[in-house]
Amino acid sequence: MKKSAILSALLYYAGWLGAILGAANGYPEAGALIVLAVVIFGVFQGGKPEMGFAALSLLVGACFELSLLEMKLVDYSESVQIPVGIKPPIWMLLLWPLLIRTLAAGQCLVWIRDKTLWCVLFGGFGGGLAYYGGDSLGALEFLSSNKIETAVYIGIGWAIMFPLMAKTRSYMESQLFMSRPKGQKNGDV
Repeated sequence: MKKSAILSALLYYAGWLGAILGAANGYPEAGALIVLAVVIFGVFQGGKPEMGFAALSLLVGACFELSLLEMKLVDYSESVQIPVGIKPPIWMLLLWPLLIRTLAAGQCLVWIRDKTLWCVLFGGFGGGLAYYGGDSLGALEFLSSNKIETAVYIGIGWAIMFPLMAKTRSYMESQLFMSRPKGQKNGDV
């Protein structure tokens, strides 16, 4: 595994844990700052195209997170929100550009981008487990008493969202933002 992929994985988990644990322990501002620092590092590392990916993922993430709120699958207590009065909280929205950065060329999840079945499985299990972990730690709240069922519903959403994110990232990198020598595949550095 390349150093950039290892660094990418470490930064992703630092950002995720910082956001979740910050919010769960009553410091959502600190959690947001931690994940924001990692996102900004990724944007600087990825250049102008990464700003586009970050903006797109924020938009898609806001829609997805709002749909979870509207379907009454999750909620966020006042203690996990930054006092700007928006739901979903800023730290939650910043997790989306954090994740999409891991799909960039040379990053830890680039290998999965063109493997649809793996994307579906990774999104389904990983998404459901991440929200389940967030609920268990107190960063968010599942509104149903059947937490496994809620995690499965969210996992189904992520089984759709993650492959779409991966394919979109792959397409945009290869067709819109980056010119590659003939024969070079996405993910080749």
